Amino acid sequence: MNDENERASGPLSWEATWAQALPDVCADGEWFADVTLRSHLRVGIGGKRVRLEFSNQFGDHPVRIGRSAVSAGGRTAVATFGGRDGVTIPAGASVSTDPVEMPVGHHATVDVDFYLPERTLFPPLSAGVSDFTCQMSEPGDHVGAAVFPAVAAPPFPMPDDADISVHESGPFLRTVEVAGDVRHGVVVCVGDSITAMGWPEVAAGLLPEGSGLSVVNRGIPGNRLRLDAGAANLSNGRSGLSRFKDDVLGTAGVAQVVIALGTNDLGLPGEFEPIEELPTAAELIAGYENLLEQAGAAGIGARIATITPRVGSDNHDDGREQIRSAVNDWIRSLGPDVAIDFDEALRSAAAPLQLDQRYDSGDCLHPSGTGQDQLARTVVAALLTGTSKQEPAAH
Repeated sequence: MNDENERASGPLSWEATWAQALPDVCADGEWFADVTLRSHLRVGIGGKRVRLEFSNQFGDHPVRIGRSAVSAGGRTAVATFGGRDGVTIPAGASVSTDPVEMPVGHHATVDVDFYLPERTLFPPLSAGVSDFTCQMSEPGDHVGAAVFPAVAAPPFPMPDDADISVHESGPFLRTVEVAGDVRHGVVVCVGDSITAMGWPEVAAGLLPEGSGLSVVNRGIPGNRLRLDAGAANLSNGRSGLSRFKDDVLGTAGVAQVVIALGTNDLGLPGEFEPIEELPTAAELIAGYENLLEQAGAAGIGARIATITPRVGSDNHDDGREQIRSAVNDWIRSLGPDVAIDFDEALRSAAAPLQLDQRYDSGDCLHPSGTGQDQLARTVVAALLTGTSKQEPAAH
């Protein structure tokens, strides 16, 4: 964009069209060098320009990106960093590329390539399970290659030991943003494995182009609302309370948040975390209230999903069920402008403490693909019929 056009149109308004939450997975990492990573993903909203955010937030060493490119609609364009091909990301930092002049369509598929010339620590496959894949290449710079020379990688085990299918995810690429003529309110979905499995992407695909909304996924398998992951389970990530500022308020164009946490607060203590960390209903409610306060102070809308059925899953008992029931009653008391009833959407009509068989992946906890579709429809209905409309928060 030249100076005259920029003065006429004003500064670019960036909006997240795809996102993931990056947990601390250094403990599961291996060292690689002279490899290219290709992330294949589907965006929600389109735009005239693209910007990529790369993060080394949980790294102990700098990460060197030698070159990067983005491909969409049969076109490939180089993504530069301050006018240069490469960049070094310090440990604990994030960087964004320069704007890439490339039209990206609504619900378009996009490839993001980046070359790692130096020794870099990362897990072969990271901890996301949504419809997003990341491939690693044979040695060399293969950015923009028409035929990507991928090497096979083993599947990443689920942090909560769930027996569900896992898709590849990838390190460092945190957000894809677009800028265009039409403004959108970005809806950030912060959750656990049920969210990371992909209902936000399904919801994004259900929204019509003129909805004015972009839905992005910041789910982390094993994530909890109140407490950070213990030292043995770092890939479960920082709690919703700890990461809300970065993963929600730090998202470009954020206007609303959907909070879908609480399942692992009930399920992990006693098996993967100390039993003393099992919360009371009042403690869980206090956590939700904290996030509602943070959202309100930032001027964004907030919705909370009820906790889905758990009967039959590992580590379920009557005491945890009573906590879930009390928390869900409180969420519903907030009214339809705040509450999104995931419990009602997935439960069995004949046995309401259990998942409907149509929506059960087989472990009595995680939704099947049909269940993910049901959650997506539930969220879209709430977003499109909500009475409160939020403008994107200032960034």
